[in-house]
Amino acid sequence: MFRFKKSEPESGPDVSDLNQIRKHKIIKPGYKQDLSRQRVIEFAYLPDDQVLLLGSMDGQYPYWASVTDVRDTETNAEILNRILFDDFNEFTGTWPDFSGMMWHRYRRRFLLKDGKITTPFDYGISSEPGQSVYWGRMMAGSIHQHWRQLSELCRYRELDGRYLEYLKEYLKMMQTNTGDDVRNYEDKKILIRLIESEDYLYQSQDEKIRKTYIKIRDVIGDLYNRYMTIVR
Repeated sequence: MFRFKKSEPESGPDVSDLNQIRKHKIIKPGYKQDLSRQRVIEFAYLPDDQVLLLGSMDGQYPYWASVTDVRDTETNAEILNRILFDDFNEFTGTWPDFSGMMWHRYRRRFLLKDGKITTPFDYGISSEPGQSVYWGRMMAGSIHQHWRQLSELCRYRELDGRYLEYLKEYLKMMQTNTGDDVRNYEDKKILIRLIESEDYLYQSQDEKIRKTYIKIRDVIGDLYNRYMTIVR
């Protein structure tokens, strides 16, 4: 089995006090947290140019949670190195608190497993020997660059307010009710896939676009829940 080795990147800022885990109830997880097997690193873009960085073994029982400026790549690189390589023995079960912070936010994850990093982007991160010292810096840079790209996409959607009219039409289509909860969802799957692919709109600076998009996603969630109640 692969054993993670603590990285030795260039000395960065002290970020220990940024970990918010101890502000929540520390518990003993219901199963072994084998951080030598894998680690999940999630990020979510928050308002005011902030980013939430969350570390766990498998998406449950976080051992790290911090909120920082997405543009502060130096601090974020050091945080990510901690999440990737440090040993942790304190975990929290207050997942809903962090899940709530990520609700209606653009969120993605990295996976560190067997010495390799799977990224949410179109490009990978080298797992060649000696490259792990750069992982934190590369991930922090990628998260910042991606945030800038999504902000630009939002600006294009915000031009002249035209896309807001499309969103309003999407909302009407999502709200169309045939009286059959299975058909209501299945007939809309292609449009749902399109809408879900535009989750960068969560960070739109246009309040009307952002709120309309959120309302559409809420309707989609309700359609899915009604659908699953019948088919599961």
